[in-house]
Amino acid sequence: MPTLDFAFLCDYARQDPGTPIHALAIAIDTIGVPEVPTGRNLGVVARFLFTKNECGRPHRIEIFVQDTDGKRVAQITGTVEPQWSEDIPPGWPTGAALALNFGIPLPTFGFYSVEFLMNDSSVKSLNFRVVEVAAPENRQP
Repeated sequence: MPTLDFAFLCDYARQDPGTPIHALAIAIDTIGVPEVPTGRNLGVVARFLFTKNECGRPHRIEIFVQDTDGKRVAQITGTVEPQWSEDIPPGWPTGAALALNFGIPLPTFGFYSVEFLMNDSSVKSLNFRVVEVAAPENRQP
């Protein structure tokens, strides 16, 4: 079964073909906002690992954000079809990296989770919270 090597939330993620992933403000677990409802852009970085036998066919990936009551506030679905390369050392898996940016609604203060599913099986849950912070003061130049 494919595995999730790692995953984290960040402010922004980018991966150009054939290059490493670049991410800003990684490992977000708290989002401060002056009021709700509001919205926020988030980045997600993840790397899935596949054996030779798991390559050459599609695998369904689903990522969704939910509140503490299990209500989904955002969802992304797609497929990945990893290809095996003969230059991979024996016993090593091949990796498929994912760098996504998306906007989510934040209807209330409180706790949320980002759930990762691979082929309809849960592989990771990342938690974050939304807390109230003071609004920035309007300063005149």
